[in-house]
Formats: sequence, C-alpha cells, structure tokens
Amino acid sequence: MKRLSLFSLIASLAILGIGAFIKPPPANAEPAPIFRPLIRDIQTQLPRGMVMRLPASIPYRSLPPADSNNTLYPYLSSKSGNLTVELYYFPGCRANSCFAGRFSVSKLDADRADLEKQAKWPCANAASVNIKPGLKGVYTNIKCGGSGDGSQTIFWKQNGLTFSAQLRAATNIKQELLDIATSMANEPPIQSAK
Repeated sequence: MKRLSLFSLIASLAILGIGAFIKPPPANAEPAPIFRPLIRDIQTQLPRGMVMRLPASIPYRSLPPADSNNTLYPYLSSKSGNLTVELYYFPGCRANSCFAGRFSVSKLDADRADLEKQAKWPCANAASVNIKPGLKGVYTNIKCGGSGDGSQTIFWKQNGLTFSAQLRAATNIKQELLDIATSMANEPPIQSAK
C-alpha cells in the first residue's frame, strides 16, 4: 500500500513538473469586430514585408455626431508603401463631414515627415506619449481655426514602419487614443499574404 501511495505521489509530481514546463499558447486578441470584414483585403493589399496594426476596440462614445447611432463604416485604401483603414459615420459617404477616424501604416519616410511637420504647427498641441515601455509616440490635437471637431492623432515608429491612429472628436480624447495606440502596438499584427 505504501508503494502504491509513493508511486502515485511520484507520478503526480512528474505530471505537475511537465505541466510547469509546457507553456500555453498566448491568447491572441483580434482587431475590433468592425475590422473583421476587411482582414482578408488587408492581407492581400499589404505590400510584402509590411504589417498592419489595428486596435482591439474603438471608443465610440467619444466620437460625434450623436445622430449617427455610433455606427461606423470602414473603408480600405492603399497606395505604394501605405495602407489605411478609414472610418465614416454613414455608408457610402467619404466626405469630411462623415469622417470619424483612420488607422494607417506606412514604410515611406515622406509620410512620417508629414506627420512630424503637422506636429510642429502652433495649433497642433503636440506632446510626447509613452505607448508601451520602450516605445514613444507623438500625440497631436489639431484645432486650427473653424468651429468643427478637431483631429487627434498618435503616431509612432515600430519595427521600421510608421503607424498612426487618428480620431475626430470635439473633446480631448488623449487617453482613449493612447489606449488605442497601445492596443495596436501590443497586439499581433496582421501579416501580408504575399
């Protein structure tokens, strides 16, 4: 009887020991549900060697207008070295009045230079932000005249690519935008199918 108990104890410890060395696969979050219909198109339109990062969620509550029922419609656009997902409040409307935000990736130095130039505008209210340990970005809240909603953006360089998250909002949503950028920077990226 003692042998059986000793054997059971040794077998249990062996199983626990093996379990301690087996690392469970990481749980990969997915981009927000609004992006799911675009995933295959993103994979096929991404140039070789590029990845796209999208947030796991979007703070709809911060986005105007109230009459849109907070429904957003995503559209994908790409050009050489750049891929962008734009969000609009109404289907088929691609006018500035319907614009809600955009998420982009670029391998072009010119695109990054444009973002850096805008960050230097006097009305940009630019500030450095910590996206995650070891990764800094630039936040801008651009309100250059007019009575419309401002454009708030965070952009950063990660793995040789420039990423940006931009939302149109009447109120300061710096923390929500930082949460979006952090989600984008931490989640597994969408890979090119090429």
